[in-house]
Amino acid sequence: MLNKIILTFLLMAAVSQAAVKELIPNLTSDNLDVQTQARLDLLAACSEASSPDATEADRKAICLEMCEILAGNYDVVEVIQPVLNNLERIGGEESVPTLGILLDHSDEHIRDDARRALAVNPSQEATQVLGKQLKMRKARSAKETAGLIMALGERQIPGASNLIVGYVNSKDPEIFLAAVKALGYLNEDVGVKALATQRGKESGFRKMQIDAALLSTKRKIVFENLNADSEMPEVQAAALMGLILSGETGLAADAMASGNPVQQLAVIEATLQSEDASLCKAVANQIGNLPAYLQVQALGALEFSGNGGYAVAIEPLLKSDDTLVQDSASRALARIGTAASVVPLLANGRPDALRALGVLNADGVDAALEKLAATGDSRVVAINALAARGRTDLIPAFFKYAAVNDEAVAKASVKAIGSLGTVPDLEPLVVLMIDQESSRQSRDILNAIVEIMRRSSNQAEAVKILVGNMEGASPRSQANILQALVQTGSDEALIPLAAACKSPDETLQKSAVKLLGSWKNDNAIPTMVELASDTSMSTANHVNLMRGVSRLLAGQRRLNRAQAEMALEACRRPEERQLIQDLMDRKRR
Repeated sequence: MLNKIILTFLLMAAVSQAAVKELIPNLTSDNLDVQTQARLDLLAACSEASSPDATEADRKAICLEMCEILAGNYDVVEVIQPVLNNLERIGGEESVPTLGILLDHSDEHIRDDARRALAVNPSQEATQVLGKQLKMRKARSAKETAGLIMALGERQIPGASNLIVGYVNSKDPEIFLAAVKALGYLNEDVGVKALATQRGKESGFRKMQIDAALLSTKRKIVFENLNADSEMPEVQAAALMGLILSGETGLAADAMASGNPVQQLAVIEATLQSEDASLCKAVANQIGNLPAYLQVQALGALEFSGNGGYAVAIEPLLKSDDTLVQDSASRALARIGTAASVVPLLANGRPDALRALGVLNADGVDAALEKLAATGDSRVVAINALAARGRTDLIPAFFKYAAVNDEAVAKASVKAIGSLGTVPDLEPLVVLMIDQESSRQSRDILNAIVEIMRRSSNQAEAVKILVGNMEGASPRSQANILQALVQTGSDEALIPLAAACKSPDETLQKSAVKLLGSWKNDNAIPTMVELASDTSMSTANHVNLMRGVSRLLAGQRRLNRAQAEMALEACRRPEERQLIQDLMDRKRR
């Protein structure tokens, strides 16, 4: 790879030092690969000559050399096209005479390439050539005329409108469209006047194109003329938005109160673009009276206003019949809501409302949520919101709520502890799980324990806490603790689980073997094989472990043959032995 990179740099250096004309034979080669490489070499040479490290003399020299090539290969399209494309990229004043000659080339594609090269040429001379070409009343295609008009328009040279206004009444759609767009780009008095005059003679699509060009000029007088009751609603709305963005913000309040959705949308769009405080106020004052689709738009405008005073206008929308409006209101309140927004967001209860409660940054929000979490009908949602806000300081309160008779509150509290807790919180969680081993709540507590252990970077300490609480616990609670250990998949968790597999309590032993048999990492294979090799273990437990070993061996990307041989030797029954032997044979192939 390094050799290839070095070769490329050497090639580019060689090309930049060689004369471009030496590439001509390869540009006309019948071999496509040779021709393509020559084009790339030409591109590399031009890039080198126009790079920031090159001088203006370097760029001019290579451009003059390319102009010589164009003059000497006038009829060789394979040469002219790549050279023209590079002149379009780096050509300046020195290239204009040659490009002007090519505007009369017999090949229409060459003529178009030359026009495009002149259109982006930065010199005043290029403008003069394009203007002179457009003035010439010779026969040319509509496409070429339109191209010349667009080139002058895109260059935005003062005075170019005088050359273009005569084409704005053209019957040819291509020329007409180019003239309209170019006059809009130029935005000169003579061009704007010509567009306004022609507008009165047009209808349908052509009139719509003139409207777009006039509006693009962003002239206040144009907006005022088009903001008339006689105009199409869409045109009037666009003009209204232009006027508002031009500073006529006083029009916004009447437009929002008009009941005209098109005008209301114009104000909302202007608000989105400007974030003007007076516009936001006009939108907020009428947001409750808008159609649902406009309410969504208006909420987007208010969301980034940064003004919490608008929250009172937004909160009623949380009860809208349209769920999209409800969710948009929740997102807006997440940014500009106040402590008073907590209750309506809780009452809404949709996912977006709950997310809003989790991120709402306003004075009094936490206090309001804490009060609701302690008592009332919204305790569950308030607890979830506080957990989402990362209130680790409330873990003692969550433990208190986890012990109440209300199952939903207890469940939410345990979940909050699981999402926020750390290793020191495992001890009281395990105790709580043991105390409630016969309730449905024990499963939620187990999940919280697992979540904390998975996040912990100190697995040994976490395992120590769980194992320390197994002694004296009932077989059921011990089995629950073992389940938590299994979920971690750590080496530390294997030790107590293996010990439980030898427990004199058959129920606990059976649970432990079943859990070990479902272990997900192959770090358990040696322990599983060792236990299965114990002749005192029941056949059922032996089979459970060996099936688990087979599953883990099958999941290895590269079979550990030493482990497979150990497992094969430990098998009691031909069925398990065959499973492992088939696996070894399959992996060998």
